[in-house]
Formats: sequence, C-alpha cells, structure tokens
Amino acid sequence: MNFKGKFFSKLFKGHEDYFNDLALDERKEEEFNWDWDHIIEEKHLFRMSDELQRERYLRSLVEQVKDASTELDKLSGEYNLVTANLKDMDEIDALPFEEKSELMDSARKILFYESETKEYDTKKSLMTDAQYHAMERFEDKMPKAYEDIKASEELKDVIKEDLRKLEAEKHAYLYRQAELKRDIVNLRGMVIICVFAAILCVLMLLILQYGFEMETKIGYIITVFAVAIAITFVFVKHQDSNRELSKVYRGINRIILLQNTVKIRYVNNANLLDYLCAKYNTKGSKELWKIWEAYLEEKQLRDKQAFNEQEMSFYQTDLLKKLRRYQLSDVYAWLNNPRAILEKNEMVELRHAHIIQRQKLRARMDYNKRLAKEGQKELKEFVKKYPEYSREAMDMLERYS
Repeated sequence: MNFKGKFFSKLFKGHEDYFNDLALDERKEEEFNWDWDHIIEEKHLFRMSDELQRERYLRSLVEQVKDASTELDKLSGEYNLVTANLKDMDEIDALPFEEKSELMDSARKILFYESETKEYDTKKSLMTDAQYHAMERFEDKMPKAYEDIKASEELKDVIKEDLRKLEAEKHAYLYRQAELKRDIVNLRGMVIICVFAAILCVLMLLILQYGFEMETKIGYIITVFAVAIAITFVFVKHQDSNRELSKVYRGINRIILLQNTVKIRYVNNANLLDYLCAKYNTKGSKELWKIWEAYLEEKQLRDKQAFNEQEMSFYQTDLLKKLRRYQLSDVYAWLNNPRAILEKNEMVELRHAHIIQRQKLRARMDYNKRLAKEGQKELKEFVKKYPEYSREAMDMLERYS
C-alpha cells in the first residue's frame, strides 16, 4: 500500500483504535455542550465547485484532525505524568511507618537547610561582591594594612602640627625683626638729634661768650658731657639691637630649614598614605576598618551559607537514594516537595492539585478527541458526497500530513 493509502486508511479506519488506547474515562456525547452544529454550518457555506474554496475547506479539515492529534499526543504525555505522580503519592502514603520515618527525617533536614538558605538570601548583603573579593585578596595583610594607614594618618597630623608651630615661631621672629629694624632707625635719628642739639648749644655758648662776654666754660663742659652720655647710650643700644637682629636672622634661617625638612617628610608621608589608600581601595583607616569588619561578618555568613547548601545537597541525595528503593516514576519531583512527605495536609493539597490538573487535562483531551472525530467524519462525508474530488482530498492529506 502506498503512502497515501496508508495515511488515508489510518485516518479513516485506525484512528478510533488510537484514541481507545488512551486510558480515559469515556463519556457520552450528550454530556457535552459543544457548538458543533455552528462549526459544521459555517463549513457548509463553502461552494465545493469552486476550486479555491474547496481547497481551503479540505485543508481546514486536515489541519483540524492533524492539530487535534498533535495536541492529544502532548496532552496524553502530561496526563500520564500527572497520573504517575498521583500513584507515587499513594505509594509513599502506603509505606510502613519505619520506612516512611526515614523519608521524613531526610525531608525535615532538607526543609531546615532550605529555610536557612532562604534566610540568607533575604538578608541585605553587607557589601558588594566586588568589595568582598577585593578585601578577600588582602585578607592575609589585615589588620597590618589598617595599622600602617592609621600610623601614616597620625604622622600626617603630627607633621601638620609641627609645621603650624614652626610657622607661628617664624612669624614671631619676623615680628621681632621688624621691631629691631625700627629701633635701629630710631637710634640713628637720636644721634642726628643729639649732634644737632650739641651744635646748637655750642653756637649759643659762642654768642654768649663773644657777644655778651660771659664766662661759658662750664657750659662747654656740660654740653660735651651730655653729648658724650647720649652718644654712648645710643651706641650701646645700637650694638645690642644689631646683635639681637643677627640672632633673629639666624633663627629665621633655622626655622626655614626646619620647615623644608618637615615639608619633605610631609610630602613623603602623604605620598605613602595615598599609595596605601589606593592599594586597599579606601579613603582612610576608619573606612578600611569598617569594610574589614563588614567583610568578616559577610565571610561568616557566606561560610554558613556554603555549609547549608552542602548539607542540603547531602540530604537531597540521601532522600533520592531512599526513594529509589520504591516503584516511583519520578523521584526527583519530591526534591521540590519535601514538605508533602513530612506533612499529611501538604500531601493532601498536592494530591488535590494533581487531581484538578488531571481533570483539566482530560477535558482538553476529550475536546481534541471530539474535534478530531468530527474532522474525520466530515472528511468521510465529503469523499462520499463528492467522489469526483476524492483524489484531491488524498493529495491534500499527503501535502499537510
């Protein structure tokens, strides 16, 4: 028999046996309330004498049967899977108390570590993964890195304080320098005043001596004595001011040299501090220590999480080993439902959900079965009513099969 004949024979003769092989509860057609007459009535609006309408009509029937059969194959697989799951539930419920207790113990462990894992997942992370891995690289260098940065910061503060003190001392010297320079200028003025006063006194004495013929010897003595005392005083003060001014200059030079030395230390320490902060990706010792404490806490949480996941994986494997001792269709399905093994109410709800699923699948299968049968029936009627187009119908079957 050629391909067309085989497919046509299967479609019209063997398809009922195909549907009867499905483990479904058959129900009478009167129990359904499908609007089949409306569908058929619309299809009878086609004019079969028109080649284009006839082709569309035949194609719609073939595709209807084909799509319904494909959908039935898919639904039957899902239906059998749900049915198998229900049988697995019955199998577990029927286990002896000792054997079921072993399953419950593994399920209880899985739920415990699952809860611990979820608790970690819901917590807000103390730091990003990038921060965690960055700190992880320097874990062996802590807390020495913190101490180095802190020492550098403290040294920076000390150097800044030293610079402040030196600057204050420098300003004091500069102020004293200005005072001494002012005093020297004043002393020079006093010398000029004394000389001018002495000359004036001598002139007056000369006038008195030669103009009025007075005895002025004592006046000359007093004038010379006064000028000598004044000049001596000014000279001594000038010398003292010059000596002190020299000391001030030396003090200023010393402070400038100290400032330069301290500034070099400051720059070197600042460069070291910048390097350490860049190396450990921090702005300072306080921030580094805060990140370090967060890292230690985060590490503890992650280690605990890794332990929980490891334990959960162990008990999941243990549960699978125990489930494989029984005639179950899908042991892996229970990894997602350990609570159903442990709690009877959860098992009842799970069974009820599967029953609802199976009912909905059965309704969809019944619908597609009815759809396919109606398509077959209408194709048979078409070939019977229009035998002149039977060849065209077979070509259509072959084209869209």
